[in-house]
Amino acid sequence: MGEAGVRNIVAIAGSLMERDALRMTPARIPVVGFKIRHTSVQIELEVERNVSCEMSVLAIGPLASQITALPMGVEMLLEGFLAARSARHQTPVLHVTKFELLEARNNVEGTK
Repeated sequence: MGEAGVRNIVAIAGSLMERDALRMTPARIPVVGFKIRHTSVQIELEVERNVSCEMSVLAIGPLASQITALPMGVEMLLEGFLAARSARHQTPVLHVTKFELLEARNNVEGTK
């Protein structure tokens, strides 16, 4: 539980397919939930495998406002960490800490 040095780093590319309305926490920090669709070809046991999935993502702070301004369908590379959706729902959600728009190659970084 919470050991120092344990890695939880995720990087995935995908297109913006759904986005909730921007909301504020009680501390007035912007938060937005969204979903991306990932499609790629990966090598597994020396065999090509078509991979496709949808992933729930959460952006907090300045990144939330930046994600809200993006058009649907935009391709991006997301980096962040996985955490449980809530204390009662242990389904993982990607908390984004940095993203890059793949079409424009614009890099937008969050604070760590």
